[in-house]
This record gives sequence, structure tokens and C-alpha cells, in this order.
Amino acid sequence: MPQFLINSENILEENIIIRQKTDIKHIIEVLRCKIGDEILFIDEQEMLYRTNILEFSKDFLKTQIISKEKSIRSLNTDITLIQSILKSSAQDLTIQKATELGVKTILPIISKYTVVKIENEKDNPKKVERWSKIASESCKQCERSKAPEVLAIKTFQESLKIDFDIKIACVERTSEISLKDFLRKTNYSKNQKIAVFIGPEGGWSNSEIEFFDKNDITKVSLGNLILRAETAAINAVSGIIYEYEN
Repeated sequence: MPQFLINSENILEENIIIRQKTDIKHIIEVLRCKIGDEILFIDEQEMLYRTNILEFSKDFLKTQIISKEKSIRSLNTDITLIQSILKSSAQDLTIQKATELGVKTILPIISKYTVVKIENEKDNPKKVERWSKIASESCKQCERSKAPEVLAIKTFQESLKIDFDIKIACVERTSEISLKDFLRKTNYSKNQKIAVFIGPEGGWSNSEIEFFDKNDITKVSLGNLILRAETAAINAVSGIIYEYEN
């Protein structure tokens, strides 16, 4: 069952009150829930609430809290996906799957071969808002305790300046080591932040690959096959989870 995000102001004693019309519509019209049906909610403290519907209208829904517990639907590993923006459907898929896999932060960037163009500054927040909504919807479906934060679009050069403990770039033809071998040789601890760079449909340019070298970002391979950008993102994040999650 999908779970819905709330905050502490939605909780009134033993009840949860929802006035968000989009959530009410989803619960009543899409899920076709009725009085007495169970609904899951999760708050900003990652507490999961099991509730039963008491009453509802088109702009008001009230449930009774049956039980609450700390959610376990999160990773111990702090992963940031730094991803060159893809075409619409591929970008949407990448956001969805990164959310399902537990990525904490998504940083969309513009690299040399990025096909999608940002025509003006107004496009930036609109796109980020849309991607954040996709992440939030995916979060409901996979019962994550918190949706990933989608940051404002940056240039490739700006993304290199952000500080991380481990920085990996997936580069298909000039990689130094496989992702698996790199992760197993790295002395990782759970409080470290990992950044993984994924290029656009056309790959990284020669100058961008040189930037990786100058900024101590390890170039890794995802195997002998050449993957689509959205597949590479899923593959890389899955590999990190496999090696570092207990």
C-alpha cells in the first residue's frame, strides 16, 4: 500500500488530519479507500503510522492512529546521484529508480553533451519542482521513509566543487578500475558521503574526463557492455548498495 508524507502538524492526539486535496483525491478516488480502510503515513522524523479512515470529504480526511514505529525503509549509505540531464522519459525513469534504490540526493547537471537545454533561468525551478514531485510519488509507492532531495540544476564545473568523501565517475571507455573493485578497495565508513557521476546520452567529453582526473574523481567501469545513461545510473547505485549495505 502507498504511504503518504505528513508532518507533525497533521497529528492531533490519536488522529491524523489531512487537508492536502491531491492526497485525499489519491486515497479516495484512485485507491478507492472507504471508512475503516487502512492508510499508512510517515512524518519528517521517519515515524510510520498505521491508521484507519474515520471520515472524509473532498477537502478533509481524518484517520485514527492504530500503531506507530520507526521506519526501516532507508539506506545507511549516503548516496548522491550527480546526473547529466536526460531526455524527458529517460530522466523521469532515472528519478523514479534512484528514489526506489534509496538515493539520498539527486543533483541534475548540464554537461557538454547534455541534449536537454535550459532556455532561461525560469526553466530551472520548474524542472526541479517536477522532478521532486516524481520523486515524492515514487517514495509513496516504495514506502521510503523520505523522498530524495532534488537540488537545483548546476553546471558540470559547479558540481565538481561540492565536497564528498568518495567521488566516482562512470566512464565507459577510459575507466581506471571496475566499480566493484574500487568499492572493495576503498576504506568506507557509514558516515561518509558518496557521489556518483553519470553522463548524458552522448557520454562525457574529453575535457570533462580530464576534469575528473584533476579533481581526484575516480573513473570506474560498469562492465564490458555500453549502457544507456539511465541504465548506468541504476547499475552504479545498485553496485554501491550491494557492497556497502549490511
